[in-house]
Amino acid sequence: MDRLIVGLTLNYRDAERTSRCIASLLADGAAGVLVWDNSENDGVSARELDQRWAREPRVIVELSARNLGFAAGVNRGIEAILTRWPQAWVMLLNNDAVLQRGALVTLASALNDQPRAVIAYPRVDHGGQVIGTVYYQRWFALLRFDRPWPGSFPYPSGSALLIAPERTALPLFDEDFFMYGEDVMLGWRLGAARMAHVPQVLVWHEGSASSRNGSVFYETYTAAGHWLLARKLARSPLEDATLLAGRVLGLGARAAARALRSRSLVPLSALLEGWRIARRVRS
Repeated sequence: MDRLIVGLTLNYRDAERTSRCIASLLADGAAGVLVWDNSENDGVSARELDQRWAREPRVIVELSARNLGFAAGVNRGIEAILTRWPQAWVMLLNNDAVLQRGALVTLASALNDQPRAVIAYPRVDHGGQVIGTVYYQRWFALLRFDRPWPGSFPYPSGSALLIAPERTALPLFDEDFFMYGEDVMLGWRLGAARMAHVPQVLVWHEGSASSRNGSVFYETYTAAGHWLLARKLARSPLEDATLLAGRVLGLGARAAARALRSRSLVPLSALLEGWRIARRVRS
């Protein structure tokens, strides 16, 4: 590869998965890997990673005093990488994901071929479900894979992105999002012309390993992301009100269906708590 590429992953109390992620980045030719540790457990998890990779100088573990969430953790990680490797491109990879061989060369080639593109992203195997471009319908917060709904726009999964930091203003992600929604906002900000999609499966992703898909945390922060997007995607006060109303209908119906299916009130209570979180961010 002509361009130096450095891997970036976030760790939350899971040295085993994070180590598999690191190994896949190094095996595919990354010049180094920076781990941003969001574990907030007095350095216990960071020390475990340090011990595992003590003989590998290409691996750097940065300890955060508190859990910054995904968006801010990635932004701080990019800053730390550019301090050490000022000209690097950054391969962001979820800690529960692994690269297939040749992924970095393929993604770098896509960025080289599209000089306006800020990011390149592949199709990802999410435990058997292969997803490439996702489309977000901003009126009702609907998602569709590979084909757009009317009124939707494309965004990349944040689980695997090759980033050319010099091609955009930093920070990359909107830090109002703690977790979930920041990748949608990135797609809205960049637009399709500044994102290079590689239609090959280059990453295997376990998915939601640190947040447990279906947990109270997952349901709450997914809902908070959708509520926040209602404001951030609005281009006028009228659109703000309309997008909010659309989410009351869309998210409410979705939460009710999930509650009935799971025989649990968690989706409904999480929807309300997500609204409270979004309101605190807005104020």
